[in-house]
Amino acid sequence: MVVGAKAFDNADLTAEAFGKKTDLLKYGVLPVLVVIENKRDKTINLENLEVSLVGADGSHVAAMNASDVQLMGGEGHRQPRQPGVGLPIPLPKKKNPLAAPEIEGRAFSAKMLPAGDSASGFFYFEAQAEAGDTIYLSGMRDARSGKEILYFEFPLKKDDRK
Repeated sequence: MVVGAKAFDNADLTAEAFGKKTDLLKYGVLPVLVVIENKRDKTINLENLEVSLVGADGSHVAAMNASDVQLMGGEGHRQPRQPGVGLPIPLPKKKNPLAAPEIEGRAFSAKMLPAGDSASGFFYFEAQAEAGDTIYLSGMRDARSGKEILYFEFPLKKDDRK
């Protein structure tokens, strides 16, 4: 079994994966690509797969649903109005930049992983990546026996902070 995780923690990486208009980092959303290759001879059950971001200070952030990411760029997350403006001035509504179909389309969605197969996709965190953070994956189980397979951890290196 081969497992990998990479935080897309700079504008170049996120633009490559989601397009230049979908700036997830600007809205405090950190995308993390997870790749799982099943080199075992048995199917892996991924229904209870948990991916979390643990900060250097010990704080835990669970991955959010891809459908919730668009709420981060919606009306409620706009900058507050400047003081001194007395009357509300109607402005044209802006399109939500986080309503891009790529966000849900590229999310990790595999529930079972047959022998010899692989799956990949993004998990999204309401966080900013910092040196010392770690990505944890757990909850992978042997489909037949139900026994949990090893957990995996991926420290985010300073090299990833460019």
